[in-house]
Amino acid sequence: MQMIINGEKRDSANGKVIEVRNMATQELIDTVPAATVEDAQEAIEVAQLGAKIWSQTPVYQRVETLNRFCQMLRANKDELARLLSTENGKLLVQAEGEIDTAAAIFEGFASESKRLFGQTIPLEIQPGLEKDLMITKREPLGVVVGIIPFNFPAELFSFKAGAALASGNAFIVKPPEDDPLTVIRMVELLHEAGVPKNVLQVVTGYGEEVGDYLAKSPSIQAVSFTGSTEVGTMIAQNGAKNLSRVFLELGANDATIVCEDGDLDAAIDFAIAGRLLASGQVCCSNKRILVEKPIYDEFKAKLVDILSTKRIGNQLEEGTDVGPLINEGAAIKVEKQIEHTIGQGAKLILGGRRVNEAFIEPTVLEVTKDMDIAKDMEIFGPVFALMPFETQEEAIEIVNQSNFGLNSSIFTRDITKAMDAGNKIQAGVVSINGGTVYRPICCAFGGYKKSGIGREGILYTLEEFTQIKSIVLRGVM
Repeated sequence: MQMIINGEKRDSANGKVIEVRNMATQELIDTVPAATVEDAQEAIEVAQLGAKIWSQTPVYQRVETLNRFCQMLRANKDELARLLSTENGKLLVQAEGEIDTAAAIFEGFASESKRLFGQTIPLEIQPGLEKDLMITKREPLGVVVGIIPFNFPAELFSFKAGAALASGNAFIVKPPEDDPLTVIRMVELLHEAGVPKNVLQVVTGYGEEVGDYLAKSPSIQAVSFTGSTEVGTMIAQNGAKNLSRVFLELGANDATIVCEDGDLDAAIDFAIAGRLLASGQVCCSNKRILVEKPIYDEFKAKLVDILSTKRIGNQLEEGTDVGPLINEGAAIKVEKQIEHTIGQGAKLILGGRRVNEAFIEPTVLEVTKDMDIAKDMEIFGPVFALMPFETQEEAIEIVNQSNFGLNSSIFTRDITKAMDAGNKIQAGVVSINGGTVYRPICCAFGGYKKSGIGREGILYTLEEFTQIKSIVLRGVM
């Protein structure tokens, strides 16, 4: 596939490409251009005109266009889901669910944009302004850049592009290097649905080159990034130089607390579903699992028994429970993190091996609160870090010792204990009697501390991608 600038499918200025492979088989799926900064600059220039055109397009027309796209997205669901599963490595059923979610997100933004109202404010509240009337309205920012991670490319493209387009902005997307194909195909469908060619651009390439160039351009008004805290920090620094708005959803080391009075079987089911989703490559999955001592051994035994039955294999085949990681480098990193944790004294209970280049066995480690894995080392793979606790105060202290705070959860039948945890845990979402992988499309998704800046969700992103203008009628009252 090719990148798309001003509606034209393009190769990179230097002709270089990036290979996209099915990591289960190592087969080449396709190539995409390794864009240059010259390509990125052209996309920025094209988007300037697009921003003017789209901002002046009536809201109802923008909504009609996005709703047409949603119909096309659903009509092409099978094709898109298979493409996503093949290039990403997640199970086909998970890819199908992601395409459904993407359509719901675009529909949500389109619908909510019709209610993005301003205010009418009589200024008689202030002495001397009794005859003035202020009218406020929300206007788009201009050009928004979205930098998408590999783990949920279709869904996160939808959160960023859906909000930008619904609120009248032009949008430039830099898709992930490893799995850009589904995003490119969605851009094609958006153009077919009626989004003007200069309003929506897709620039493929490496983050350190074109992603960095796009994010630090003085000609953009906002950048929305999902990825590592290290890269997010650099984007924030570059955005500050231009006073661009920066929205960041970054690293996490989310925790689940399982109390003695909680539903143990439900906690195990949620933990497995959350940690095996996308082979463990989920920002808000339950990476740390704290279990109260009286039920710790039972929890561990049941967890290991179930995980022992899980099948590693090709993500497109029925019966597969765990697919490959996004690339071999990612699997090697997880393998080294497991070895590092064992070196710190952790006990390996299950798994621990890298298999066939990009696969990691479901792994269970018994750890202690002083280890890196219990603090700020985020493992992006199917690794379960278990640790016992004696009191809820101790558990909350362990949860909060991390510099991250995206999602968290607690299993208990005691509503007082649940609300105490909800109030004290430093995280954007605290789920009671459910897993940490929880993101309704209306949720104000985002984290505390080094897990990010801003919130992403139907109402919230529309507000962040717009600015308030006040028009004052003087002396009319």
